[in-house]
Amino acid sequence: MRRVLVSLCVVVAFLLLAGPSPALAQGRSEVLVVGMELGMITSLDPAKGFEVYGSGVMAHAYDRMLDFAPGKYDKPEPSLAESWKVSPDGMVWTFTLRKGVKFHSGNPMTAEDVVYSFQRAIILKDQPAFILTQFGLTPESIKALDPQTVQITVPKKYAGGLFLACMASIVTSVVDSKVVKQNVAKTDQFPNGDYGVTWLSRNSAGSGPFILRKWEKGEGVVMDANPSHFRYPPKIKRVIYKDIPEAASRRLQVEKGDLDIAWNMLPDQVNQMTGNKDLRIERYADNALEYLGMNVTRPHLSDNRVRTAIRYAIDYDGIVNKVLGGAAKQTSTFIPEGFAGYEPRILFKTDIEKAKQLMKEAGVSGFETTMYHNDASPRPEVAQVIQASLAKIGIKVNLNKMVGSQLMPLYRAQKTDLFLGGWGPDYNDPHTNAQPFADHTSKQIAYRNAYENDKTAKLIQDAGVEMDDAKRIAMYQAANQIIQEEGPFAFLYQRMFLHAVRNNVQDLKVGPNPQLTKFYTVTKK
Repeated sequence: MRRVLVSLCVVVAFLLLAGPSPALAQGRSEVLVVGMELGMITSLDPAKGFEVYGSGVMAHAYDRMLDFAPGKYDKPEPSLAESWKVSPDGMVWTFTLRKGVKFHSGNPMTAEDVVYSFQRAIILKDQPAFILTQFGLTPESIKALDPQTVQITVPKKYAGGLFLACMASIVTSVVDSKVVKQNVAKTDQFPNGDYGVTWLSRNSAGSGPFILRKWEKGEGVVMDANPSHFRYPPKIKRVIYKDIPEAASRRLQVEKGDLDIAWNMLPDQVNQMTGNKDLRIERYADNALEYLGMNVTRPHLSDNRVRTAIRYAIDYDGIVNKVLGGAAKQTSTFIPEGFAGYEPRILFKTDIEKAKQLMKEAGVSGFETTMYHNDASPRPEVAQVIQASLAKIGIKVNLNKMVGSQLMPLYRAQKTDLFLGGWGPDYNDPHTNAQPFADHTSKQIAYRNAYENDKTAKLIQDAGVEMDDAKRIAMYQAANQIIQEEGPFAFLYQRMFLHAVRNNVQDLKVGPNPQLTKFYTVTKK
């Protein structure tokens, strides 16, 4: 009886979340139900929301000037902009918009909507705005030359590949300016009008493959198919994201068929599903990197032979397979898998004897240091593995576990010895990682470890203005090789997303982050 009641509760919750809609009448076979943790979403406004899973929702509700094709993430393709050109000096970009695109409201999409969307994001100055303002863009930088032509002027030349990749980011989502202007409210923060921020946080004004119907905190998100989408009309009628924080609950629901996809499962949960013939486990590399930073002003860490000894001493297999249960892959690069320029070769494998020899060559028999890390799993467990690894070559590591809000100011002020942390890219181009890891003048990760290398900094700066994309990527790779061999980092791993998927779900295209995941390709048998 208890099992019947639980199933009944799940069905009732499903119906309440779904709400009335013609799509529901199509039947469960045309509804994709995805269970994931959605608690971090703060807004579904593309000029404001910057959380990982919120970006995934917005990517389905809005179109951008450019986009990445399903399963191909190294170079964006045309989307709302069907073509573009750049002036000889690299400072004026002219985009020709696709004709016939309509917003969900039925309003036609024009250059005025693009201009309004970009200006709105820049004026609001919220978290994602830097993706535009890093190019020196101001509201005056964007103009409509005619209903189908947008001109963007930058104050100096930037690499074309970098600029275009950013034109595919969520902050460039084009909103229906007429609808947004109809929903402007006066608030304490915006006494003259909030540019629709309050309304857009829970509603959408896009043209994307799916139409946002509902978002309820603690419950989930409902999106219906946009059958009139100019390029990718979905093959299913509805997507329901259910907010299920606990992996154990996601496992139970996908096994019963209440979910079609249980997102981001833990290795233990995956092991419990082994042998279930109704399910398959799909694995995708996350594009966030985990690394060990070494402050080069600290005793002995200034010697690259010691840093290299540390790179050889780390028990990578213990981290990947014992701590993370195989839900990760070792990496040796700051360019993650899925980005242009990624190279899969592993430079450092565990070799204690080689590490000891390097310590001997450096004239160091051993020393004591401190590793700082936050308190969120699996960092404490990974820290313990590294601690045990370095003890084998005479390095005594004291662990200092702190909450992130206290730890990060220390790290940014160059006050840590060893730092265990991660870095997630802000947009899908190697520059977003190359700059923090290899250009100390950006005052990001290399700087936090007091590492200054003018050669790598210049490579990154030159790459940022190189219009030949092949040459640009080669510059990132050259800087990457120097950082790998001489820099202040031991690159550790990329996490693997483990998704439990019902076998009747076909043509699923999962990207390295939710923003690049496409549900419009999905069919259900």
